[in-house]
Amino acid sequence: MKEKVNYCLNCKMKPCSQKGCPLNNNIPEFIKAVKEEKYKEAYTILSETTVLPGVCGKICPHTKQCQGSCVRGIKGEAVSIGDIENYVFQKAIEEGYSLKDVVKRDENSELKNKKVAIVGGGPAGLTCAAFLAKDGVQVTIYEKYSYLGGLLVHGIPEFRLPKEIIKETIARILDLGISVEYNKALGQNLELEELEKNYDAIFLSIGANKSAKMGVTGEDLKGVYGGNELLEYKHHPNYEGKIVSVIGGGNVAMDCSRTIKRLRSKTSKCYL
Repeated sequence: MKEKVNYCLNCKMKPCSQKGCPLNNNIPEFIKAVKEEKYKEAYTILSETTVLPGVCGKICPHTKQCQGSCVRGIKGEAVSIGDIENYVFQKAIEEGYSLKDVVKRDENSELKNKKVAIVGGGPAGLTCAAFLAKDGVQVTIYEKYSYLGGLLVHGIPEFRLPKEIIKETIARILDLGISVEYNKALGQNLELEELEKNYDAIFLSIGANKSAKMGVTGEDLKGVYGGNELLEYKHHPNYEGKIVSVIGGGNVAMDCSRTIKRLRSKTSKCYL
């Protein structure tokens, strides 16, 4: 890791942060702290803009975002920003400091007694809940499943994102004082009208859990599955000795291909 952090030039213009990172993480500063072995400071810097460093360090498209904008990458290899971010999260676990220990509480007097309901406990809902809690808002998450995490749990395979990292991330977020109501689904045992009576605001973060249709002949035939549903509900057919075609070449297609291959299909073909 020392070699990776020393490779960073600590650019003053910060293209990795300002151009490459959707969250505007202060990348040169947290890497600088790691260089100096100030791991808690590095975690504190990251926590100003993200509460998912252990997740983003694993699965963010770094080569297209932060690392894709890295000055080092112009003439050579980019700085391994994702690996360093994940390292900072692992250090936080090893050294025993929580998210609550490092976040800067900014309790706004106008928000302190406000109540917000968040419908959906995936990455968007968890992030919203954490930053509201940091501002002193009373937050309750309503989740349709008996667990939080959303697509982090059922949309990304274990071999890409270990479940222990997700559990640790969620525990740190809830430690900020966030309440959760599990097994609550809109239109079933949860209604917006009731939430409107009890909360000052509602944030809907129900996710994009339905696969997009291509509008081609045959996509509704038996044996044709949407990637999102296949990963979420795990309604896998018997792949033994079968040839499986995956239409698409993005992250979901790759996750489906690798998952199916692990379930012993004869061949996985990916058509772009």
